[in-house]
Amino acid sequence: EALADLRERLPQARLLAGATDIGLWVNKQFRDVGDLIYVGDVAALKRIEVVDGALEIGAGAALEDAWAALAARFESLTDVWLRFASPPVRHAGTMGGNIANGSPIGDAPPVLMALDATIRLRRGNSGHSSRTIPLSDFYLDYLKNRMAPGEFLEAIRVPMPADDLRQVRAYKISKRFDCDISALLGAFSITLD
Repeated sequence: EALADLRERLPQARLLAGATDIGLWVNKQFRDVGDLIYVGDVAALKRIEVVDGALEIGAGAALEDAWAALAARFESLTDVWLRFASPPVRHAGTMGGNIANGSPIGDAPPVLMALDATIRLRRGNSGHSSRTIPLSDFYLDYLKNRMAPGEFLEAIRVPMPADDLRQVRAYKISKRFDCDISALLGAFSITLD
């Protein structure tokens, strides 16, 4: 609730959790990133739980924890999880940050789109509003998304299959096999009949 209030008062501020991307903007590109709101200590954003038959991942959940939860339900995602960045980056970065910054080298969005994930965007606290949209509809262009001023990504929701008929695969191509950004990541989900 405190974050929602602060975000509404400072809609131009950039949200920061692990700084795995924003940190590079500062120390490699020498960019001025403006006002920052640190969300790394917001416990409500770190929750990972099953709610109404779907895995709900808080936007502030560490990449390591979020990928572990996905791979526990879709074992075929283990390889792409372990190839996602280095362990220190996976422990510092967040699933929500990987989605919200819209970087085309983010490995999570293609996998989550193949899983029919939706995201919940929230604005405000008292009389707050939230909306849920398919992740596949979130991006407009390079580094541009449908988030309105004052909104923030609250959670990612992945529907869990009721049976074992869903097959999920993800394949990553990168210059180095481990600890590298993707040149290409393909994710696929099919339901067998």
